[in-house]
Amino acid sequence: MSDSSQTVAQRPGGTGRRSTSVVLLAVGAIVVAQFLLVLMFAWSSSRAAPRDLPIAVSGPPAAARGLAHGLERTQPGAFTVAVLPDNAAARAAVTDRQVYAAICLSGAGAAVYTASEASPNVAQMLAQTVPAAIEHVLPNATVTITDLAPNPVDDPKGTAIPTALIPLTMTSIAAGAMIGLLSSGRRRQLTGLLGYAVLAGLLVTVALQGLLGGLTGSWFSNELVITLAAGSIAAVTCGLASVAGIAGILLTLLVAWFFGFAFSGATTAWQLMPAPWGQIAQYLPVGATNTGLRSVAFFDGARTAGPLAVLAAWALAGIALTLFRQSSRQSTASPDLN
Repeated sequence: MSDSSQTVAQRPGGTGRRSTSVVLLAVGAIVVAQFLLVLMFAWSSSRAAPRDLPIAVSGPPAAARGLAHGLERTQPGAFTVAVLPDNAAARAAVTDRQVYAAICLSGAGAAVYTASEASPNVAQMLAQTVPAAIEHVLPNATVTITDLAPNPVDDPKGTAIPTALIPLTMTSIAAGAMIGLLSSGRRRQLTGLLGYAVLAGLLVTVALQGLLGGLTGSWFSNELVITLAAGSIAAVTCGLASVAGIAGILLTLLVAWFFGFAFSGATTAWQLMPAPWGQIAQYLPVGATNTGLRSVAFFDGARTAGPLAVLAAWALAGIALTLFRQSSRQSTASPDLN
């Protein structure tokens, strides 16, 4: 047999070995990703507990201080208690999203104000924990619980936002990856990102507020937050895909999804996450989206500046990466006609 025929005969075996290696590497990568995903989500969920959860107390100074000390004694480190001068200030602290609950003490008893839409799980937990703490300070007090921001009638468990964040995040990463890898030229990529963000904001708002009733408040404000959320995730994915290819997309998955969602507190509250990861996750798109969307939908926009600034920063960073890559390509090739 000639040398050429031997070479031809050897090719199938070499191709098979390469294919096997690729499959093994791919499966190995998936298993590692699975391990990280299970670890992050299970760890954040299993270690969820109140850590410096902000609440307020008002009423007679001695009773208010006694309740604050009692909460610290029975659950050390669980709460940060602010003693406020009166009932109105305590209620305002809840609706302004400064605290998760307010306890107003009086001679007639105690009124507990919660906000389910700040965090359904926290509101439920406080409704069980706080009356027991009040009983230690005022054994004969009558306790009433009022929800100042209840879940919508069509979403009584308050699951619409955290559930929607899962597909919103994944599809935004996918959109950014496709735009970054398949589009060429600044104009096409920026137009693609803008078009995706606007359509995502519109259609997700239609689904959540128009069809499912999971959001209340201003339609425009809700759509603005969702548009900015989708755009920020897609933009940073596009930028990293343009610069680093598949590795950039995997980095976005790791940071924005694996870590960002697991520790965002979207299904609970970030103060229940292991420290300091819950706080750090608020500077990532999912955590900022959860906080910002709840604020505009249920709290008249209270404390939205921070989350919106975080989303805008991620969007600008992604656009900057995209433009940087395009500039680098233009400096080493012919001018881009697109």
